[in-house]
Amino acid sequence: MKLFNDIRHFILLACLYIFMGCSDSEKSIPEVDQTLFEHHFITNNLPDKLNSRYGTPALADFDNDGDLDFAFSITTDKVFWFEFIDADNWERHVLAEIPSAQLGGVAHDVDGDGWIDLVAGGYWFKNSQNPKEEPFIRYQYDSTITTEIHDIVVKDLDGDSIEDILVLGDREGCFWYKIPDNPHQDANWPRTTVTLDIVDSLDDIHAGFFPGGVGDLDQDGDNDIVMPGRWYQNQDNGKRWVRKFLPFGSVGYWGLSCRSWIMDMEGDGDNDIIIMSGDQVDSRGAWLESSGGNNPEFKVHLLPLNSGGRRGSLHSLAVADFDNDGDLDIFSVEQEDNKILPLGQTSRGYLWENLDGKGGAFKERVVFDQNLGGHDALFGDVDQDGDIDICFKIWKKLESNSNQGNIHADFLENKTIQ
Repeated sequence: MKLFNDIRHFILLACLYIFMGCSDSEKSIPEVDQTLFEHHFITNNLPDKLNSRYGTPALADFDNDGDLDFAFSITTDKVFWFEFIDADNWERHVLAEIPSAQLGGVAHDVDGDGWIDLVAGGYWFKNSQNPKEEPFIRYQYDSTITTEIHDIVVKDLDGDSIEDILVLGDREGCFWYKIPDNPHQDANWPRTTVTLDIVDSLDDIHAGFFPGGVGDLDQDGDNDIVMPGRWYQNQDNGKRWVRKFLPFGSVGYWGLSCRSWIMDMEGDGDNDIIIMSGDQVDSRGAWLESSGGNNPEFKVHLLPLNSGGRRGSLHSLAVADFDNDGDLDIFSVEQEDNKILPLGQTSRGYLWENLDGKGGAFKERVVFDQNLGGHDALFGDVDQDGDIDICFKIWKKLESNSNQGNIHADFLENKTIQ
């Protein structure tokens, strides 16, 4: 009965999704605009292993030189980090060996020594403090995790002002971990279950809260969690989680899947949800306006789809003031995967420009159109020039020429501030 009700719920959401997506305002087609960002390759020359996938992305200052570097891994092989020299020059270094295929990754100073480490799967990788010459040191924090962890976010979940590790794996569950005082000495950090609903045999949630879907939705001072079609209310300092439904969710190729962010979109003092469906053709983005209070309701505002063709999988979400006009814009890019490529166009990157500063009107701009896709984009002021840049990597190499046959990672340099 529970599964039937959930299926019925998502069928209703799908109907709402289709109905709301048919407004006349979406019929005009904007020109491709590649003036906001300039594309550079971080790399297009990586080891080409058969059936490799590329995961554990992290954007951080790994060498403590004041700018941001980019890291990601190859399936059951190496994690690389790329040192930013300039926009067209990134020096590759080996971060560590990774013992199992992982998709989710996050940069965090786990041991508090002032150097940024990497967390991926059931492992964390301690910065050697000489990362250009010496690889990171691998430690295990959960020896019971045996399959891929898809989402990882760092956030304070028990209200002690110390950040915790939140993970999701659709064959494992959703858990958060308290980082111990001596994290390298403990192979099993204290773990609290958020929910097991997400496992494949139950509600089958493939992805949900990465990269920013953790925040205070009910205005009670603690952090809640967004997933497709639902959010989990934090109670008792992260010890108990109550499921509440959201009016937006969709079934992707591998189950319910989205990327999400919690921010105050219209500046009214309560947090809203920005959400992007993924892992499917016809992916769609929206922001969900909160009614506020301790039991908020959410109103769906779909992002416009003005350009031609049908979207592929929008497996990225970045929310920031990309055009430096003082409000929040939304970015996503279509991933490279033969099963869920866009139809009628090549893979592209999109920016939804916030026109009124309150999320009441967005303009869709195609800002990246070079027959290349991306996966789990991350953003920050990489080159320290005052505007927000974007980095992403490939998901996997395609046999067709849709990614030019290359294994690539990409830097979109923001050109707003010269």
